[in-house]
Amino acid sequence: MSPILAIDFGSTYTKGVLFDIEGGGVMAVSHTPSSVDTDVTVGLCHVLSQLKEKTGLDLRGVQALACSSAAGGLRIAVIGLVPALSLEAARRAALGAGAKIVGAYGYKLSQRNIEELTTLAPDILLLAGGTDGGDEQNILHNAAILGRSRISAPIVIAGNRCIAEECVQLVRTAGKTAHLAENLLPEVGRVEVRAVHDIIRGIFINHITHAKGIDRVRDHLDLISDIVPTPSAVLDAARLLADGAGASRGFGDTIVVDVGGATTDVHSIASGAPTRPGVVVRGLPELRVKRTVEGDLGMRLNAATIVDRYGRDRLLELARIAPSPVVLTEEQVDRYVRRVTDRTAHIPETDDERLLDQLLGRAAVRIAIERHAGTVREVFTTNGMVLVQEGKDLGEVVAVIGVGGVLAHGGEARFVLEGAIDSGTDPYSLLPRRAKLYLDRQYVLYGIGLLSSIAPQPALAIASDLLSPL
Repeated sequence: MSPILAIDFGSTYTKGVLFDIEGGGVMAVSHTPSSVDTDVTVGLCHVLSQLKEKTGLDLRGVQALACSSAAGGLRIAVIGLVPALSLEAARRAALGAGAKIVGAYGYKLSQRNIEELTTLAPDILLLAGGTDGGDEQNILHNAAILGRSRISAPIVIAGNRCIAEECVQLVRTAGKTAHLAENLLPEVGRVEVRAVHDIIRGIFINHITHAKGIDRVRDHLDLISDIVPTPSAVLDAARLLADGAGASRGFGDTIVVDVGGATTDVHSIASGAPTRPGVVVRGLPELRVKRTVEGDLGMRLNAATIVDRYGRDRLLELARIAPSPVVLTEEQVDRYVRRVTDRTAHIPETDDERLLDQLLGRAAVRIAIERHAGTVREVFTTNGMVLVQEGKDLGEVVAVIGVGGVLAHGGEARFVLEGAIDSGTDPYSLLPRRAKLYLDRQYVLYGIGLLSSIAPQPALAIASDLLSPL
């Protein structure tokens, strides 16, 4: 099994890493701008050439694994009944399958909703609604109107099992592709996502990779398994690092935060149960393996939004406690935001710009982690005040792993990643309190996740050596 090649076809970069399984390390890494708009194999050949130059190895015949988020990744629209129940379950299932959610609709779909979905052109529609034996009319209505629409995407139906097969037939009779899955919300308080994940992955493999031309990589790679969505590979890496493999122990409860130019993604492996006494949990039960994507927190595309969400005053105050404190002005912040928004490939050129990038990164981390975690609020009842928790309590997370350019190349990774840690000022904070911080300095976490599918113990050993404590 030595060596193993892992490739990530990203929308921005195509990346490669060559693992030495027997030696337990990384032989070489490489990346090049992706060629999604022309031919994905162009970027792949550049990566293979660079890896060959670095190692001197002929990579023809080397076993390979691959993931992809090219051309926008796996785009899913989710449809449910009650927004806080079946629709939320559908959102969680889609994100956990590595998807990018492009639309979310509750209750009965209207003709206007159908027109929006047609314009969005998702890769997959996920239709949920009703507990087993519960509401039937809404999901029947939605299946029928989807069947009559011009939407061509395959539809995964994961609602009330008493009516789910009839919904499938409505869609198929209209000439569309429908897949039957187990109910995502068979009863209130129980979310089942495994069957939906399996079906979505199958659709990704059999339809989307072909449509985007990624199947041509088999002419250049000896792929030993199917291509998977990149977020799924990263989630697998997080799970491996948290849980360990065989006799090798993992970190325990773990968070991976990926700060990118377009989004900030958070992956957590933790039960999320209350860590303080007397707290009552409400809402859908949290998945132990959870992923959230913050599409308004990209370091480049959404720099202005990060500043607005975090607050200019807070950002300027943060600059005064940075490792190299600086007094910044609002005009400096706004000027830099305009620059990186207009030139999304911009790399900081001065000390002030590097600090501004670090401030944006730390703010993005903070907001993303707060959204990923749950909330605690006081509720007054006839028996007095009760603390009610909705979502995950991440207080006992022991490891936070950072991924992204501002972390790997910004020079102050610890300062940026400390945005994930509870500051101690909010008594109801559910953020990590004593977590150790680590950095994926070589951008290979996707490869660790891919490798874990065939060699989990070597993958864990390699990851443990590669992650840099901060």
